[in-house]
Amino acid sequence: MTLRAALLTAVMLSTAVAGVAGPTTAATAACTSPNDFDGDGVDDVAVGDPFADDDKGAVHVISGQKVVPVPVPGPARGDGFGWSVRLAKVNADACADLVVGAPFTDVRGSEDAGAAYVVYGGGAAPPRQLTAAEPQRDAHFGWSVAGKGDLVAIGAPYEDEARLADTGAVYVAKGEGRPRRISQESQEVPGNGEVGDQFGWALAFGAGNQLVVGVPYENDDGAGRQVGSGRIDSGAVVVIADALAPRLSGVKIDSPSDADGDRYGYAVAYADGAGLAVGAPGPGYVQLLNPKLTPIRTVRQGGKQAFGFSLTASADGRLAVGAPYGGGVRVLSFRDPADERVLPGADGLTGYAVAFSGNKLYVGRPDAAPYGKVAVGGRNAEEPQDVQPAQGADFGMSLGG
Repeated sequence: MTLRAALLTAVMLSTAVAGVAGPTTAATAACTSPNDFDGDGVDDVAVGDPFADDDKGAVHVISGQKVVPVPVPGPARGDGFGWSVRLAKVNADACADLVVGAPFTDVRGSEDAGAAYVVYGGGAAPPRQLTAAEPQRDAHFGWSVAGKGDLVAIGAPYEDEARLADTGAVYVAKGEGRPRRISQESQEVPGNGEVGDQFGWALAFGAGNQLVVGVPYENDDGAGRQVGSGRIDSGAVVVIADALAPRLSGVKIDSPSDADGDRYGYAVAYADGAGLAVGAPGPGYVQLLNPKLTPIRTVRQGGKQAFGFSLTASADGRLAVGAPYGGGVRVLSFRDPADERVLPGADGLTGYAVAFSGNKLYVGRPDAAPYGKVAVGGRNAEEPQDVQPAQGADFGMSLGG
């Protein structure tokens, strides 16, 4: 399957896995920086290529200018391993761990139920496969992943709730604990689960244990009931105050416009101390909210460039916004509207995925010949440098720092 074919499809708990855990071994790993996965002392970023190797998928880490494959046994042809990637600290050692979604994995007879893998940095232990406790056909568990410290969230936006098709769910785990299932039908979670909402399409952790969930295909009738009339696919985000609390609570933020098709919540990103960004690539805007979730400004980009398709936030309050259909990437500041930098679009869906890691910005170009590239630039670098693997298909479709 090509990336374009996958896009057309997209629009319309744990088992040990034996094998190699990563590019280094526990004996040689000496992880010294927060995002160091391979023990070389350099901040890394993970890159997914879910259609590599006959759609089995592949994941690499970029460390400096090196592109290093991460071999993981278990994924089969068609699993889409690498559809989503994120670095986290799942276990207690110094190395970053890698969480990888494979949302087209068949699980216990359920086709495309989906799975995710935890790959331990520094070769500390064999990888683990995570699945839903009750796998569902076409749920696509692993479509999205988020990580913060030892907190991990995994989205299954096509999971059904009772008779509600594709309403969506999210699974949250602390460390190596058992994942907790959360949906809009969970007690005290704001909003109503409706057919096709796709709760969990995008994920980010906020302050503390706060979890931000994108629900881009939610409808809004104007009264907050999200029924099949009124604004169609306007979208929303649900912010859960503490995803680990015995009793959940939070707020729901609807699209700020009165239009159909915003898909508000298609991408989300959070910067501690700065706030939340929510992408709405339908009309092409990003809304910025402060840590109290009060809107502070909206950034727009005209044309059919899908501005807000991808988002990433840095620790110092910068935000990179991808507009992969010709709009490139804009780097903004939460705090200073005048602080802005534009990285122009190039071939290969520039900005399909974006990630900060250390002091560098990584920009995915999954359709760049011959099999995808990632542009890597320093904070003030004039010209980002492309890196690519020795082989692949759509390298750069997902990125995780």
